[in-house]
Amino acid sequence: HGFEVFCSMRMNDTHDGADRPDKPYWSFARFKREHPECLVGSFDKRPRFGAWTACDYGHPAVRDLVFRRLDEVCRNYDVDGVELDFFRHGVLFKSVAWGGTASPEEQDTMTDLVRRVHRTTEEVGMKRGKPVLLAVRVPDSVEYCLGIGLDIERWLRGGLVDLLVTTCYFRLNPWEYSV
Repeated sequence: HGFEVFCSMRMNDTHDGADRPDKPYWSFARFKREHPECLVGSFDKRPRFGAWTACDYGHPAVRDLVFRRLDEVCRNYDVDGVELDFFRHGVLFKSVAWGGTASPEEQDTMTDLVRRVHRTTEEVGMKRGKPVLLAVRVPDSVEYCLGIGLDIERWLRGGLVDLLVTTCYFRLNPWEYSV
């Protein structure tokens, strides 16, 4: 019908924060159940910010799982692009969930993940003869993004993303800032 189709992935969906030992949440991910060490907290030890069920991208297993899912979408479905939604449930590292700011190493970790996804979109797009675009949804503040582990200026300078979306639950700056 002439529409472009994007797969949008919430990079840390935490609707399962209602999970309790006595009343398991119906859609609590198997990965989270089998790898509690990859979460930013626990039911009994909740972080200062965000839900305890957020995955900690400091763990290679988390990054690899996310990459494999995005790689599968790009290779197996005729999508025009993928969106990495970092805005909805933007707790990505345990250090940030517990009140700190993301380290340069954590920022590098997320840049490496975005770079891996970008390589896949480029490779698949070349094979298909049409681009597979990479979009990111992020808060509208460079400083805020750095604090949670997202170096969006580096991503843009490096040509790693095709579309930058800076809107969602809240706005920190006037629209002109993002433009």
